Amino acid sequence: MTVHIGPERQLFLDDLLIESLDGVEVVMQRPVKPDAPVLVGTEAWEVGVASIIGNSLHYDEEDGLFKAWYDTKGGVAYATSEDGVHWEKPSLGIREYDGSRDNNLISPGRNFSVIKDVRDADPSKRYKSMYWHSSSDPDAPWGGKGHFVAYSPDGVHWTPDEGNPVIDFRNGLTDGQFVLGWDAHHGKYVAYMRPNVYFFDPDRRTSAWVASDDFVNWGPPVLAVAPDETDEVELEYYRMTVAKYEGIYVGFIWVYHNDVVEFADQTRDSLLAASRNGITWSKPFGSETYLETGEAGDWDSKWVGACNLIPVGDELWLFYSGANIPHNVKAADGGRGSVKDWPGRVIDGERRAYAVGIAKLRRDGFAAVRPKSGEGTMTTEPLTFLGTELHLNVDSSRGRVEVEVLDHSGRPLDGYSRAECVPISTDSTDCTVKWSGDRDLVHATDTPADIGVETRVYKSRLRKPVRLKFYLKEASLYSFWVE
Repeated sequence: MTVHIGPERQLFLDDLLIESLDGVEVVMQRPVKPDAPVLVGTEAWEVGVASIIGNSLHYDEEDGLFKAWYDTKGGVAYATSEDGVHWEKPSLGIREYDGSRDNNLISPGRNFSVIKDVRDADPSKRYKSMYWHSSSDPDAPWGGKGHFVAYSPDGVHWTPDEGNPVIDFRNGLTDGQFVLGWDAHHGKYVAYMRPNVYFFDPDRRTSAWVASDDFVNWGPPVLAVAPDETDEVELEYYRMTVAKYEGIYVGFIWVYHNDVVEFADQTRDSLLAASRNGITWSKPFGSETYLETGEAGDWDSKWVGACNLIPVGDELWLFYSGANIPHNVKAADGGRGSVKDWPGRVIDGERRAYAVGIAKLRRDGFAAVRPKSGEGTMTTEPLTFLGTELHLNVDSSRGRVEVEVLDHSGRPLDGYSRAECVPISTDSTDCTVKWSGDRDLVHATDTPADIGVETRVYKSRLRKPVRLKFYLKEASLYSFWVE
């Protein structure tokens, strides 16, 4: 099967590009978690709660700021940061709490999911949000509960849509939405939502793909991910957050370990998922936990939920919510408190709280191809591409990597054998592969009559298929791409 690849970095979250593995394996790479959170609920109106649930923490390149719309006990609050680590909570004077507007609260409701929509010509709708709320109308179905949307010119001052809720509770979708934003692949706004328990699965929670042309009228849910036969019986998929990264959809499934006997043991961690179209998903590493809860006594010992993936230099920062509070806090508290007043309390010398942390990983570093022992090879499917240079994200500092370019029959092309490849022994997120005579891929993918034509012509032409064979010795390959 011939696969055309674009200029994006090619990751190893599925086997689309892999024809064979010999002595190597694809290994999941867990992110490194911090010892302490970066955004904490320290203010009176937060009551020990600072939590991101939806698509609610971004880096705004236009303003040069990290921005967070986070849940607190007093409502949705807004904070900014220049470095993603040290956060400021501006006094906005918008919403009243305990008789004062000297706070950073911006909206009622919870599970705020925000996008900056540069496509919309209306500047008053530059920012769009979806959140879970209730109109408190006793005559409305379910008290007016549902998904509300609002618009803002600056991300701070919001105007709710007059038709709220745009999705009411009767439609089978409950809290826990994650709005990905405008998805050019589908030509629609896309969100991942949590159907009511038992909507798709008779026993457990699942996550669904939902789309809209206008951010107001949303189509029916399409099942995206659900527990399968590899999962524990009491395990549920509480929600899924999604990032579009290098042409692939990367999902983080919030796994709810629903211990119905020992409520204090109800924890949540995260699995890794991947998709080429955002609808059909796979779990490349099965039920192996990707983002783990902390140890007993840690600030994130009871649950972690991966939310927003942001590239920062040669790293990916995965912002996540964590807590030392189990899901069913009232039962776990033995009747000493309620869901509303338990965060912020000190129990057994430990302050109960929800907070936001950063788990960090290498750029492209969700998975790596590496030898099982010593040395091995990976061969791709036949590939076509535009470009002339092969780039690698690799750590071969204690070994080496060489690449062969193979023809349709699997033989190395002249000038592109392993022996003619310049060995790569480095740790770099971007290094270029060369062959003898400083060769790149121009001669490997064009016919002899094409040699000598200007590079711009090469880059505009679809070339004949070739396979790439990677020889790895004591090395980890995270991605490759052609420019």
